[in-house]
Amino acid sequence: SNKNYNNGKRFKEIFKDLKHEGKTVDILKIDCEGCEWEQYLQWIEDFQEANVTVRQILIEVHNSPLPFVVDFFKIMQEAGYVIFHKEANFLNSNCVEFSFVLLDKEFQRNES
Repeated sequence: SNKNYNNGKRFKEIFKDLKHEGKTVDILKIDCEGCEWEQYLQWIEDFQEANVTVRQILIEVHNSPLPFVVDFFKIMQEAGYVIFHKEANFLNSNCVEFSFVLLDKEFQRNES
């Protein structure tokens, strides 16, 4: 990506500014026009650092570049998030809306 996405604030800064540290956020909507591929690794780290539980993440992903997209879904699952809804953006065929919900990691355990 040629864009510079470092002009905005990280989630840990936003949580601090809004006095959300140590609290639960029910829904977090992310639509940052492609910044997700440069920032998603910070999100879970920021949630943990601010001691914030985010119950649902609604995100529009753009272009789905490899290998970032594979790693993104792996990171989300490892953090306890599962997809409960997805929808193509018919106005922009390169975008898909995903909705994640935070579940107990035991719920995702794979028993053979």
